[in-house]
Amino acid sequence: MKKVDSAETGLGAGTILFGILCQVAVILWIVSSEVPAKVFISSWSVVLPGILLLAALLMLRPIFPRLLTRTRLLVAYAMLSASCCLVGYGFIQAMFPAITGQFYAPGATTRFRSFSGTVPTWLVPHDPRVLKGLYVGNASVPWHAWLLPLAAWGALIALFAFAMLALAVLLAQVWLRHERLTFPIVQLPLEMTEERTPFFRNRLMWIGFAIPTILESLLALNFYFPAVPAIQLKHVNFITPDTPFPWNAADPLYIGFTPFIIGFAFIAPADISFSIFFFGLADRLLHVWAAWAGYGQGSVSARSEMPFSTQQTLGAFLVFALIPLWRAWPHIRLRLRDPDARAERAALVGLVACCGLLAVFLTAIGLSPLLTALVILLALLIATALSRIRTESGTAWAFGPPAGIAGNVTNLLGTSAFPVPALAGLGTLQWMFEDTRFLPMPFHMESLKIGDAIRVKKSAMAAALGIATVVGLALGFYAVLTLEYRLGLDSGKIYGGESFWRSYAPRVVNNWVNNRTGPDTVGLPWVGIGALFTLLLFILRQRFLWWPLHPIGYVLGHTGTGLSFWVHYGIAWFLKALILRYGGVDLYRRTLPFVFGIILGDIVTMTAWSVGAVLIGVPVYQFIS
Repeated sequence: MKKVDSAETGLGAGTILFGILCQVAVILWIVSSEVPAKVFISSWSVVLPGILLLAALLMLRPIFPRLLTRTRLLVAYAMLSASCCLVGYGFIQAMFPAITGQFYAPGATTRFRSFSGTVPTWLVPHDPRVLKGLYVGNASVPWHAWLLPLAAWGALIALFAFAMLALAVLLAQVWLRHERLTFPIVQLPLEMTEERTPFFRNRLMWIGFAIPTILESLLALNFYFPAVPAIQLKHVNFITPDTPFPWNAADPLYIGFTPFIIGFAFIAPADISFSIFFFGLADRLLHVWAAWAGYGQGSVSARSEMPFSTQQTLGAFLVFALIPLWRAWPHIRLRLRDPDARAERAALVGLVACCGLLAVFLTAIGLSPLLTALVILLALLIATALSRIRTESGTAWAFGPPAGIAGNVTNLLGTSAFPVPALAGLGTLQWMFEDTRFLPMPFHMESLKIGDAIRVKKSAMAAALGIATVVGLALGFYAVLTLEYRLGLDSGKIYGGESFWRSYAPRVVNNWVNNRTGPDTVGLPWVGIGALFTLLLFILRQRFLWWPLHPIGYVLGHTGTGLSFWVHYGIAWFLKALILRYGGVDLYRRTLPFVFGIILGDIVTMTAWSVGAVLIGVPVYQFIS
């Protein structure tokens, strides 16, 4: 086997320290921007604040060339990737209301007490006096009551993150060297820092940069001064209360023109862009047909909601994870025999150890052995599928199956299969896997791609990502909890999504415990149908070179990605098809600086307005939704 590590290097303490300093600045910025609902910048596949910071530091590189080397800048960006996802509005920011809502003024009901008492005190403070400041505001954090729960949650999140990092290290050799996946998301930071072809001296890039900068800035100014003319770009739901039957079944029907999303879709392979467009539209039309045919009318249960898109999507995700793992295993097994594969062997040991510790931890908080195994397995499979999706398609948002892990398990297997403590523990955990855009494994995989591009050892990059995870969790806990205690979850000064979790989590658990259900014998077969259809798409793609539909389109069709951005991918596919048809590959390559300029201009504009909102302390236009 060819040795690939001989020319690779490690990372010095100065590089790691520089990355930590960048983390401190960016994490405090994210929390200050998102908790008060100024601008949301943490949920994207590309690290938006990291790109702005990277652009700013590159402007300073001529002054500090030895300090701001390409390796140092990109390692800092990778460390931000591993940690910014953990402190976002769909993860740590949602954690505190999700885990405490059942203990602060829950209502003195026998039903509530029947399951709230099963959550251990070392996981969540039960004392309403400790939690009062969190909801009322104008209070300091009672750290003595939070230290043990924060340590427990920090350990749990870190174990999941390290397990995903270990899995990414095991897969990296195959995806990077054997399959040579495109990794569209990391092309922007790699291009920005490339020294042989200076990115910021390209006129075409600056022309592309100017377009979204002007359009988005006009929208932001129009937010303050309605007389300023502006063109709507954000995705808008075109289904209204007045939409006639059966077309109202297409709800939501989002149409939008966000420049940087179209840019990333343009960089992605054309068949993937077309497939996301095709299946996103097909999913909406299928729901219209189901309504017209009389399926699911008046039903509130997924058991009779034809065409069972949620169940199909879960099956599609599972197969989309299992097939790459099955294909990669022979290469991984061969790689593990290589004397130079120390990183992979350590990763395998780490993966097994993390899964074992997770099993002990989840059992300790009340999950049954079956539920423990399902949570760990589904988390790793969904994270693997999302990683594969992003490395091939570069989706700006990468959503997992609707309903999350907890919702899918309880809906499909029924709540009668699990005891009360298991359901209470699952309810306390459900926030972790509800918004899968914040799972760290895709960021780990893209960071390993960056490390491969700049010849940094996998072991060194993995260590940097591990350090970034620990620092990000500690700093994120401190920043989020401090700000939430100062503002108050019930004060109206905080993003509504966090208040939503306060009531949603206990309500869902109460429903699980007190309204027991059996297995969904109608919906479960549709999980298999989704899995088989995904497998069929894989086979057709392998057998016939002309086959136009990529499995990624079907996998994402009924997720937030397909529902929100199908039009973006249609536009990108159409433009790319025209360029390739009439100008060939050469014209396509010449347009890339323009496209990178559009992506960068849009990101810089949105994040710059976020910085301004934080510094001035005012609300600002929400650029996406």
